[in-house]
Amino acid sequence: MKSKLVFHHLGIATKSIENCIGTYSALGYQNTQIKDEPSQNVRICFLSKEGSPLLELVEPLTKDAPVFNIIKNSGTTPYHTCYEVENMQETLDELEDMGFRMLFEPLVSEVMDHGLFCYLFSAEIGLFELYQKK
Repeated sequence: MKSKLVFHHLGIATKSIENCIGTYSALGYQNTQIKDEPSQNVRICFLSKEGSPLLELVEPLTKDAPVFNIIKNSGTTPYHTCYEVENMQETLDELEDMGFRMLFEPLVSEVMDHGLFCYLFSAEIGLFELYQKK
């Protein structure tokens, strides 16, 4: 693969960001402000801790949110990995050639500094998010 993928975060679906923040804070994580991501119908908060991967807490705003059924079936659970890329379209083309299926066209993120994001699916590794800084 020509494109460079740099691990960005692990996404965790949850019914309550506030409850998760309480637990993760006790484990030494610091949280960002909770923000809405209207395109996905969710609220998002990032958690960081020195020496640990960045975590993204994702809470559905309605039953129409993509993560609603994940939580309904599994409760709070990790559900995607996200990788930062330099060129979204080039990376998408390469991943689609490898059998990944794009779930929607890249969108501008209200939460991640107005960069582009897109989800793909692979039967071998599950849900896969790409993020390109603005």
